[in-house]
Amino acid sequence: MSLGSLMNKDKLIKRRMQDAEKHHRMGHYERSCELYESVLKIEPNHEQANIEFFRCSSDERPGEKNVEESDRLVELFPQNAEAWMFRGTSYAKLEKTEEAEESFRRSLALNTENYRAMHNLGSLLVKLEKREEGLSLLEKAITIRPDYEIGHLTLAQVYFLLGRFDDAVKESEQASGVIGDHPDLQIIFGESLYKIGNFTRARKIFSRIVETTLLSSHMYEMLCPIVRESDEYQHQGSVTGADPDFLAATYYRAFLSLENEGGKKLMSESDLQKILEINPSHGYALSGIASLYKLNKQVPEAVTWIDKAIESDPENRAFIRQKAFILIDDDPQASLDLFGKLVDSDPADIRSGVGKAWALNSVGKEEESKALLKDLSERDPAFIFGLMGSSPGVTAGGRGPGRIASMSKQTRPERK
Repeated sequence: MSLGSLMNKDKLIKRRMQDAEKHHRMGHYERSCELYESVLKIEPNHEQANIEFFRCSSDERPGEKNVEESDRLVELFPQNAEAWMFRGTSYAKLEKTEEAEESFRRSLALNTENYRAMHNLGSLLVKLEKREEGLSLLEKAITIRPDYEIGHLTLAQVYFLLGRFDDAVKESEQASGVIGDHPDLQIIFGESLYKIGNFTRARKIFSRIVETTLLSSHMYEMLCPIVRESDEYQHQGSVTGADPDFLAATYYRAFLSLENEGGKKLMSESDLQKILEINPSHGYALSGIASLYKLNKQVPEAVTWIDKAIESDPENRAFIRQKAFILIDDDPQASLDLFGKLVDSDPADIRSGVGKAWALNSVGKEEESKALLKDLSERDPAFIFGLMGSSPGVTAGGRGPGRIASMSKQTRPERK
């Protein structure tokens, strides 16, 4: 190849690398990845292009293939700290902890300031019960990079897992300045406050999470009534001597346990039972247990509990509507009767209107059901659109305090 051709090749590679970096900064990750790949077609052993292409394409490959590719990277570039870090994350995802630990340590040996490798090794060591070293690395990672979001989140989670709740509170407060109202962090924050007995602050945090995330699902709110702080519900009821902040914090915590169970449970039954031991007529706790039984397809038990909720507050339409939803599969006619009464008494009740449409469909009156839904969608299109696009328990974020942040979800910070 002539000198002129080599110069043109180098210029082309340089331009494409610059374009790829630009597209990455703009968030055009697919285009960025295409440009790195195009460089590799011109120069297969281009070090930075190989590293960046692996970074942007690893999520698209199966785990074993990523291991193969990361092995190739460290063979080609044994002095590249990022290559060893990628090898570590690839092996860690397959639970091959020995290889992962070795790779992260090699990465840090090559670059002692690699805060991502430091974070990943620290997370891995905590899981391997090497807690002291792991925690030290996690603390050092955010010292090196104070705005490292996942680093703050992981550190707060680890403090919580180790039972260091005061430290988890302090880290959550500091991390909030970096991450803001991140749902995962706020759950850790609230849980830590709850553990140390600060129920007043825990209540505020839990209720805010419920308001901003769980209630974004219209379906969830229809099937499982949730009381907002603005409703000024008396969690204490007629019981004297009970701490209303404890009751309210425990109530909201019960709903947030949905995230900790990965969607397997709608609420924490133990938390709800705590409330009922103090206040047996807490209608929303009774309603919550009814939802648990419905989720487990134990309809007679669900009916028993929702009847108790209705007895505690006969005028609460949300409880009557919930009973209608509980019955919709097993006794659709009884469900239709309940929804019909709700709609007759308040035609503006969109939720009951939707329930009536579903019940009509369940008893074979499909045309009436379609006509009613059409009418409802014209009256409140935003609600119907939100309903169709949501489902019970679908929320933003929400991994709970008991799970260390995934290594695979780290975002690359802007270069400075």
